[in-house]
Amino acid sequence: MPSASRPPSLRARHTAVTREAILQAARRLFARQGFAATAVRPIAEEAGVAVQTLYSAFGSKQGLLLALVDSIRDHTDAPELWDRVARAKNPSGAIALAARIRRQVLERCGDIVTTFREGAAVDPEVAAAYDEGQRRSRDGIARLCERLRELGALQPGLAAGRAADQVAALFSAEVYEELTGPRSGWSADEYEE
Repeated sequence: MPSASRPPSLRARHTAVTREAILQAARRLFARQGFAATAVRPIAEEAGVAVQTLYSAFGSKQGLLLALVDSIRDHTDAPELWDRVARAKNPSGAIALAARIRRQVLERCGDIVTTFREGAAVDPEVAAAYDEGQRRSRDGIARLCERLRELGALQPGLAAGRAADQVAALFSAEVYEELTGPRSGWSADEYEE
């Protein structure tokens, strides 16, 4: 039985490096060409691996995209920040933390979010995963709004569900893209604020 303190084997480190190379190649090509227009072979070539290596690591182009989506957690502080939102003692702190999460996701991984949305439009497997991601996002927003209700921060008569609708609209990737894009020109700091 391997020791918990034993470093990963050379084979495990090589596998991790290969997976990361494939993920980064896919991320670049999906961002440049879109999900539907990107074939598996160019991803493998860009990563410097055989096509079979890509299939062995991810199963399919859809599996590769879903692994990219899963990697968003690694590029943000979202899990830790959501824990802090749940424990927030004041409403402005809870809102600021939630805004920071959304900014990090969209600023650092907006290309992945866009690819995921585009992939959902053309592939049923990706669409099912996208719907689940949207449901989870909405659940997080609902927890935020429920916490705000508990803290007495919602306007009188505003139900937590209705507040969640409003926050979901503000947190949409499309709103971020519009505000920080060339037409509006907001900075990511301005969006978060």
